[in-house]
Amino acid sequence: MEFRDITHDKKTLYRLAENEQGVFFMLNRSDAITFELAGTKAAAYVFAFFVGTGDKQIVLNIAQQHLARETTSRVLVKSVLRDQSQFSYRGTLHIGKNAPLSDASQENRNLLLSGETKAFSEPALEILNNDVRCHHAATTSPLSAEQLFTLQTRGLSRKQAENLLVSGFLRSSLTAMQKLVPREEQEKVLSLLGQIAA
Repeated sequence: MEFRDITHDKKTLYRLAENEQGVFFMLNRSDAITFELAGTKAAAYVFAFFVGTGDKQIVLNIAQQHLARETTSRVLVKSVLRDQSQFSYRGTLHIGKNAPLSDASQENRNLLLSGETKAFSEPALEILNNDVRCHHAATTSPLSAEQLFTLQTRGLSRKQAENLLVSGFLRSSLTAMQKLVPREEQEKVLSLLGQIAA
């Protein structure tokens, strides 16, 4: 399984041939990106993370195109938004007529740390074959007041409690990644997520 950090990549089309499998990681990359599963048993696992501050506006469009049989795609997008920042995600999942036994999912999870932030999720599915499995989910929520209170009663400041919850929100994604990439790559991702959680 190949691990690719595409944070600073200029490509917008990633095409996977027969039996080709890849894990794609990106941090704060606004773009329109297509993952094309062109060969039998091709697989793409996409992990995208965003932190918005100030009045930053982030837009991400991801297209998952299943063109061959027995292909797999997983897209997980998480954003942490502060101040007046905004995040917009549009996910397009297409499974073609010639792609039976395909398995695809897309998730977008947004954490709002200010009453002035905004997040928009727009999943779209186009499924032209009945013998497939598809899943999509989207959530947008503030930090849990109950969890913040509990941590503060244990001696943490509000800022420390907030940072701990943000870190947990981001790091929970590593569970899915652990089965896919070597420990060395996991440590790199963990380090990056730790930096943006603070």
